Amino acid sequence: MTEPQWLKQPEITKLLNLLVDKLDKMQTTGRAMQPLKLDRRNFPALFDAEFEADKEYYWSQLEQMQAWRWFSIKTDRPQQGKAGYELNPRLQITDEAAIRKTTARLEPVKSAQQQWREAVFDRLKADDAVKDCVAKQKLEIPGKTAEEIVERLNLLSALVDEPLLLREVSARLFWGQSKVLDKRQTLVTAIMNADECPFPEAPIQLQVFLPENNFDGALFIENLVSFDLATRDKTGRFSGLALVFSSGFRGTAKRLRSSTGASVYFAGHGSLAGAATQRFLNWLVTGSETLPVWFWGDLDYSGMQILKSLRNSFDELEAWLPGYQPMLDEILAGHGHAPDAARKINQKTLEKTGSAYADQHLLPALAKTGKFLDQEF
Repeated sequence: MTEPQWLKQPEITKLLNLLVDKLDKMQTTGRAMQPLKLDRRNFPALFDAEFEADKEYYWSQLEQMQAWRWFSIKTDRPQQGKAGYELNPRLQITDEAAIRKTTARLEPVKSAQQQWREAVFDRLKADDAVKDCVAKQKLEIPGKTAEEIVERLNLLSALVDEPLLLREVSARLFWGQSKVLDKRQTLVTAIMNADECPFPEAPIQLQVFLPENNFDGALFIENLVSFDLATRDKTGRFSGLALVFSSGFRGTAKRLRSSTGASVYFAGHGSLAGAATQRFLNWLVTGSETLPVWFWGDLDYSGMQILKSLRNSFDELEAWLPGYQPMLDEILAGHGHAPDAARKINQKTLEKTGSAYADQHLLPALAKTGKFLDQEF
């Protein structure tokens, strides 16, 4: 196409360069391209023209560029007696290459961060909120493109049920390189839409207290202080229970019951009898016998999520009524704390855990009262 001379007019050149400025800014920020609203600030030749014929002249030039499909012109609903430039016109670029060629402004070289962001938004199988989070956490591997790396991230979910450490996951995904995901738990958590990274940096560490007179059930306790107090309790409240604590409960996936996925440490002030410790290990890893098992933690959505996750490892696990019932009574009486009072405002609500007691009583109470309660209350 032979370009007409009017494309060289200062007014048109300025407008086209303004569109390129927006393109360059979009690439720098990674944000979506927004239409350019035409007004007297950015196209005074049109809006400040003294004669109507001049306005029609400039408008016809815009319509010609639209006919070339350089951009589309959007206006408000047509009104009798009003020209298109009087109807809040907006320009949406449709042919970036043509506009850049006319202005002699070639596309700038994209930074590594820009390339990463584009690859994430083009290739990652996730919603935009997750993509935005991942786009801020650039991964680089020599010899591999951003697109290739993102495609490997899409395989994360297929590994969630395997008893793998974070470096093992990294090696599987990234061509044998085990350290790519070091300190990248936030990225993994976002992609998998989880509350915490399901792949530990090291084997899960379980602290276990065994009663002297054997045990006929197991109780997982969320918080260390509550666990330690329970091991020293003299009231008989925890009688006959093997008490278990796992820091941060990163052991809520099936690797918790793997012989290589968890390291178990028995409390010195509990039973260390060989038969008792071996029985616990056999139950944990091989499921050699069926024991009732419970969970007791904070009465909030995070605690309920731990309960739900633990049921992936222990189908029979239930919320521990002796621990939760007093807490339930407390929040139903109007006590407890609001989520924002304890920096818990970002906890995700939960509709179901699989535990009958939790689903019928605890979750409805959380929804009804809007209050949380820590188990140490």
